[in-house]
Amino acid sequence: MLSTVAEIIRDLLIFIAVIAALLIALVVIVSKMPDTNPLKRMLTALSYRLGATLAAGALAVPLEPIPGIDVVYDIGIPLVLLWYWFTFFRDAFFKETLDLKSKPSQPNGKQVITR
Repeated sequence: MLSTVAEIIRDLLIFIAVIAALLIALVVIVSKMPDTNPLKRMLTALSYRLGATLAAGALAVPLEPIPGIDVVYDIGIPLVLLWYWFTFFRDAFFKETLDLKSKPSQPNGKQVITR
């Protein structure tokens, strides 16, 4: 029984290590991409949102004991984060779709000049 639990924990730790290595490789690969790459722009925006969410959670701990500020914080920060995340999904899905529709691809990658 105890050896089974130890094997499960060992397998979970190996899985976490592999996922962490893949994440580091992804960060390195994306950082080498040009700034105009849509994947790099989306992952940059995602990391800003994750950082803001983490900062909001870390800021909650010292503000909770202060009367009055905790109520404003508990109401205001979730609304701000909802708006911030909404703009991410709005821009990620709808803006990229509109950009693809507005720029039709040319055959053979050649530019067509019209008069």
